Amino acid sequence: MQDSGYNTYYAGKLFNGHTIDNYNSPYMSGYTRSDFFLEPYTYEYYNVTTTWTEGEPKNFKGNYSTDIIAEDAQKFIDHATAEPDKPFFMALAPVAPHGFLSENPPANGPPQPAARHRDLFKDYKIPRTENFNPDKASSVNWIADLPKLNSTILEYNDEYQRLRLRSLMAVDELVGEVVQRLEDEGLLDNTYVFYTSDNGFHISQHRLHPGKMCGLETDISVPLVVRGPGVAKGAKRSDPSSHTDVAPTIMKLAGNRIDDKKFDGAPIDVGPIKDGDDDVKYRSEHIAVEFWGIGLAESRYGKPEGGSREYANNTYKGVRLVSEDYGFYYSVWCNNAKELYDMHVSTYTLSRITITLDIHTC
Repeated sequence: MQDSGYNTYYAGKLFNGHTIDNYNSPYMSGYTRSDFFLEPYTYEYYNVTTTWTEGEPKNFKGNYSTDIIAEDAQKFIDHATAEPDKPFFMALAPVAPHGFLSENPPANGPPQPAARHRDLFKDYKIPRTENFNPDKASSVNWIADLPKLNSTILEYNDEYQRLRLRSLMAVDELVGEVVQRLEDEGLLDNTYVFYTSDNGFHISQHRLHPGKMCGLETDISVPLVVRGPGVAKGAKRSDPSSHTDVAPTIMKLAGNRIDDKKFDGAPIDVGPIKDGDDDVKYRSEHIAVEFWGIGLAESRYGKPEGGSREYANNTYKGVRLVSEDYGFYYSVWCNNAKELYDMHVSTYTLSRITITLDIHTC
């Protein structure tokens, strides 16, 4: 983006392992201004440490992390509008509604909302859909062996979800403030805004404690909302995409060539990008889904007495087909367990098509 004349800005979490010890070895390149959250403080909502544009780490104890990003966004727009002849790209990555994590002392739990939002959603409960703590075990592998959640755990999960919603209110304010500022500056009608998330979340579905690492719709189906010039109001697309598709989409919208770059993804059809352009090849109706590692229960109740919050055998590969006329999800686990779902029969991944399950241990 900088090579094509853009000022570029980034605030929030960049990636796991970006710490107070390695932030400068090397510095992250590609950004005109930046304010990166640094571990081990990234998920401490009121004790975040950041590095501003290659500066020394600075701690902001007592400041709410999403509000820090909101202030950064206004600073970035100040800088961008001071150079009106240059276009700009800005990425904002708040940690909400990620769970709270602390290394010193070691602690974890639900997200922490801003003080002004602590009393919201008092009556909210997780929707009791057909996959909510079902009487009959669902899915395969270790998930199918989970016991039903008792009333104490369900009450805890409802409050956990309320805290997630409360933490997102500051994100909602952040988005509104950025859009309003763009409108005030006369930039909104010429700006693309992408809103998405890095993962979904399960909480009580399929008898699961809070977490995000499974190949379920709750975990892998995330929002992607785009507005900007040439994007029709209210338009919806059914073709699947992944996060690897976002970068080539933005590059193409910015007028850059993409056929000379090694992207893992392909542009998303958001409207202005037309199939048939020399360097545009849209993704087809399928998308790959895979995870290597453990399943993690992000809950005080997810660790049985003498046990662990970690579940082994959570490595799987899958493919998700999406169409207006049909939809399927097929996955193979590390122990060779297989599952196939007709998503047009049940979006809650409960109506499994009968297939042979050849079970082996990992």
